[in-house]
Amino acid sequence: MPKFEPRLQKRGAVFFSNERQRWSMVFPGADSSVVRRSQRYIYENQEERPAQFGAYVTTSSFFSLVQLIFLGFIFSTLAKFGFGRSLLEKFPRFFSCGFFSHEGPTRKQMEGTTFTWNFYSEGFSDKDKTKPDVRMATQVTGPEPGYIATPIAIVQAALVVLNEPDKLPQGGGVFSPGAIFNKTSLVDRLNQHGIKFTITSAAQPITAK
Repeated sequence: MPKFEPRLQKRGAVFFSNERQRWSMVFPGADSSVVRRSQRYIYENQEERPAQFGAYVTTSSFFSLVQLIFLGFIFSTLAKFGFGRSLLEKFPRFFSCGFFSHEGPTRKQMEGTTFTWNFYSEGFSDKDKTKPDVRMATQVTGPEPGYIATPIAIVQAALVVLNEPDKLPQGGGVFSPGAIFNKTSLVDRLNQHGIKFTITSAAQPITAK
């Protein structure tokens, strides 16, 4: 996929987010890679300009961020070795400071847990623009992500596959979620079942600094 200008500005591994007013770090998961795969498919098959994406996690304080980095370091180090993986499997509560356990969360804990993803974007008011001139913010919120939101998403995605085959990519293969569902009603279905997609700040012109 060709490189488009302007390039998304990379942030430091650890930084203070002005948008969230919180300490932040690069999210170590596969989200960015999956989004790039989706954008490549959309560019190659639908001839749309790909979006550039970066994923970050925020914490309430710098101390919390240091704790998160420390736990991540311990986990990634132990996961490299058989003995370390055995320890992680046997004592998940200890190595996650109580976040995970063999028993799993209680119903009360699940009912009191939610997730929020905030998206801050800059783009173009029309396709002939070469420099971003508008910005907006969106948000995705939902119930406990592991035991409640994930089954909701899987069931609704399965219903889309069954009921909207004409809106899916033709042919077989492995597709990322954005590639296979971007022309379907999946977002509307998720909105109806407790996973909400909202615009928190409508598109506004970017003022010169």
